[in-house]
Amino acid sequence: MKNVTIKQLRAFVAVAELGRFRLATEHIGVTQSAISVLIKELESQLGVMLFDRHTRMVGLTYAGEIFLPLARRAIEQVDNAINTMDDIASLRTGKVTIAAAIVLASSLLPDVIARFKKEHPLVKVSLLDLPENRIRDLVADGSVDIGVATSRPIEEKVREHHLFYDRFAVFFAKGHPFESGTQVRWIDMEGQDLVGFPPDSPIQKMVDRVLGENEISVNRLFAVNSHRRCCPWSIGVSGCALLQRTLTRCRPRH
Repeated sequence: MKNVTIKQLRAFVAVAELGRFRLATEHIGVTQSAISVLIKELESQLGVMLFDRHTRMVGLTYAGEIFLPLARRAIEQVDNAINTMDDIASLRTGKVTIAAAIVLASSLLPDVIARFKKEHPLVKVSLLDLPENRIRDLVADGSVDIGVATSRPIEEKVREHHLFYDRFAVFFAKGHPFESGTQVRWIDMEGQDLVGFPPDSPIQKMVDRVLGENEISVNRLFAVNSHRRCCPWSIGVSGCALLQRTLTRCRPRH
């Protein structure tokens, strides 16, 4: 397999277009001896002479005339590839796929993505709302580029960056006893009817941990998969729910 380099191609095209080694050296920024070596290496790799060398000027051989447009095309393709990668690296273009917990995908991320698209209109953004227990696996195997979820122990393949810290709030329907108070403490959850998430939900695990550590007993009504269904008034019950404060569409009392 012939090992032709882009540096050799640039040297060849420069000499072919300018007709002199000296002018070519100034054009591509190498010494005359270096450009001579590049041309000799290229001719050796191809097995043909590319130039008829005269005293003052150099001209292309038949092989050189055939090779010149091919070399130009190869250089253009490499330059286009490099420019494309530069565009992606600088966020001028590209594609990014985000997997987010259902709560975040419907509350915070739409505004964040809208601002990002305003600054980087040519970058295509795909947002997937998924259960939290699937997100890290998708990031680890490369199915998505970014995962946004609750912080938890992660695999070595995944790098974690903390975006913000959230607080829990208690959500309840109008007329609930909590409505008359100015503050609801964790201990006030004792004996309350609670709507929650499935036991394997990271949010539910945090709630259960705090309740357990403080020996607070609640009446678990049932578990739902969507934060919208978790708001008590949306399912017609008189209980309450412990959710993240990012759910600003509901009216928390905390």
